[in-house]
Amino acid sequence: MRLCFGSYLAILVPCKAVNIDNKQLCEALLHSVAPNYEFTFSGQENADRVREDATSKLLRCEQNLSKDITGPARNAVPQEVASYFKNNVIKLLDSNLSKQIILALKDMIGNDFPEKDGKKIHGIYDDTKVELVNGITKKELASQTEFCFHSFLAGVFLYVVTNTTNRSGKKTIRSVTQEYVLSFTSRIEEITLLEDNVSDRICTYDYRNGKTDTEFAEGVAEYLIDKIKQLPQPSKQDDSLLVTLLSEANGKCLYCGGYLGIPKRGKIPVKNCEIVYLKQSPDEADSYENAVALCTNECAPLVPAMSSDEIAELLEKKHRCADIQAFLDRISGIKFQDEIETVLREVHKTKNAQGLEPTDIKDLVEIERKIHEPFLKDKINASMARLYKTVKNTCSRLEQEIGFDTNMFGELMKSAYKLLESGIQQKSDIIDPQEYIADLLVEKLFSQVGQRHRDACEIIVGYLVKRCDLFNENTKQS
Repeated sequence: MRLCFGSYLAILVPCKAVNIDNKQLCEALLHSVAPNYEFTFSGQENADRVREDATSKLLRCEQNLSKDITGPARNAVPQEVASYFKNNVIKLLDSNLSKQIILALKDMIGNDFPEKDGKKIHGIYDDTKVELVNGITKKELASQTEFCFHSFLAGVFLYVVTNTTNRSGKKTIRSVTQEYVLSFTSRIEEITLLEDNVSDRICTYDYRNGKTDTEFAEGVAEYLIDKIKQLPQPSKQDDSLLVTLLSEANGKCLYCGGYLGIPKRGKIPVKNCEIVYLKQSPDEADSYENAVALCTNECAPLVPAMSSDEIAELLEKKHRCADIQAFLDRISGIKFQDEIETVLREVHKTKNAQGLEPTDIKDLVEIERKIHEPFLKDKINASMARLYKTVKNTCSRLEQEIGFDTNMFGELMKSAYKLLESGIQQKSDIIDPQEYIADLLVEKLFSQVGQRHRDACEIIVGYLVKRCDLFNENTKQS
């Protein structure tokens, strides 16, 4: 037996829930570490057939996983992957076969012995950690009887994706059949599934192994005391809040823009920084809403001397950064690309029905707050780094399927050029015409498709801005 992604998937396939196909299960697994990964590419016809073929090749161990999967998997947070499995993968499997899946994986791992193949060695040593959510070794797994199902599946998946070569299982994959998986039915009494409220408090120290309650409790107590001693000393400031603030500011000081780094919880940033609370009234309490991360020696000492207008401006900057981060979080969901496709299909229907009308200068409305162009640039660049290729590939696929024509946006973008060259420049309350125009395009598209999927509309406008180089900043991507 050889553990690899194909054999891992082959164990799950006979245990699928009703009306779940192989490609759906395969993609759900891969999306746990690479949410935007796609089997289909620009210009391909019969997308479903392509997905089926790619899944079959992986299942037969005929090709290795893409670097677009293995790369992100190495940087994935194990507990987040486990949470994803709990919410998105477990429901694709027959709940009556959970124990058979666990026993089959245990058997396969136990029989995957190290073997030299030319210059390479395939197989698993006893001290190798094969379950990466809880850090369980092959030897420990052999005697383990209590399992958190979603956590175990996620942990083995992470090991498979980051430590095995899929082609290595080609010689033995034929033996991983439905009969093999179901042969463990007579042994399901060996496995105890932990309830969620218990399994969420995971302890990898000891799974009892027949010990008395007293011995087990004493062992757990010693283990916890040892772990507590290893914990870092408490920080003088809220590390979780500091991480949040630095993440929102892209790792930079909010005042001077100097790079500080984004720390992991419990570890210091690259450069000295601290949380400063910008209070607009003496009785205002410290909170996330008025907290910013600034350079300790350079910028933080300047705060006491700041005017109320400077504090208000810095808080406005903080809130804009938080809005961008919240937007990026929303578009990171696995189903978001479906919303993009929905909007594009609606645009296609609208275009066929009545035409996509250009925006007119009379559509301008007054705005109450000033706009700062750098936030538009940061927002579009950050979102397009994630989704430019997704939108481009979706447009190409829809061109093949329904005759979608990206050029239908031409009139919309031409109207934006006209607005930039006309009355907007003279409007004193519009500090930055570029961001105002982008917002106007989003509103126009949002209205055109029935006021649905606003975030997807914003991504499509960002794509058009990049593609058309609307603001003449040489931002076009290939």
